[in-house]
Amino acid sequence: MPPLTTGSPSQEILLNSLLTIDELTTGLTVLACDAAANPQQSPRLRALLDELLAALQACENELGTYSDPESCSE
Repeated sequence: MPPLTTGSPSQEILLNSLLTIDELTTGLTVLACDAAANPQQSPRLRALLDELLAALQACENELGTYSDPESCSE
């Protein structure tokens, strides 16, 4: 994590955390697309992605940033 540069470290830490989660989500999306295109080559990757997605959603729920796609249609 880079050194804090603002007078509000809690906001900067939250922003850095959200950016890290976003980077992880992007990386997982790439892996998920590859796993979907080649399911026969990646059963372990698919299982890992399921676990990682659950962990990311738990983190985002705690930070108040995750919106369940099913709840958006209501």
